[in-house]
Amino acid sequence: MPAPSGTRARRRDAVQNRERILDHAEPLLEAEGLEVGFHRIAQELGVGVGTVYRHFPDRDALFLGLYERYLERIDELGEQLLTHPEGMPRVVAFVDGTIAFSVHRPVARRVSARVRQAHPEAVTVGRWADEVAAAVRAAQDAGELRGDATATDVAVLAGMVADLATVDEAQRSLLLPRMRAFVLDALRPTGSERPPLPTGPLSVSDITAMAHQQGRV
Repeated sequence: MPAPSGTRARRRDAVQNRERILDHAEPLLEAEGLEVGFHRIAQELGVGVGTVYRHFPDRDALFLGLYERYLERIDELGEQLLTHPEGMPRVVAFVDGTIAFSVHRPVARRVSARVRQAHPEAVTVGRWADEVAAAVRAAQDAGELRGDATATDVAVLAGMVADLATVDEAQRSLLLPRMRAFVLDALRPTGSERPPLPTGPLSVSDITAMAHQQGRV
């Protein structure tokens, strides 16, 4: 028997409320830290704290909800990879997608680390590993990518650049395009032509500010 229309409406409202909580929680976690309280999230959302607890009984459940969102976004990026020509264009798309993901969701790595601790069974690894590996092999076969590089090398290099997404925007606008260019140069075969770097280098004051921001000094 179909559910009454009122029941369906309540379920739809519950799903919408859950998504709204996640929408408001993510930027708060980024701005104020992973220990931000549910009262703060409820205040930002304009609801009672009981509404937040009804959907997420504890902070780990909230992190898991965000992590599931991240997996959906990664799946979307993986599907987008397949729209690019095989070989180096697909490798470049993977690098760019990894960087863009971190720029738009800078708290994702910290949330994912907490999920790995609290819900290791929920962690999935390498959903798109086979596609990236195939892109690397095709680029190597075409002579566009150095023969001794692996898909995991590409993933690590892309992740290293993506980690810079947390720096201030003024520095990031210079740093990310430049470091991306260095990564792509490192992946090209020896003797390949290297295009000019897209931006100028950071100044010493820029590097000092970035180091302080990331807690390195």
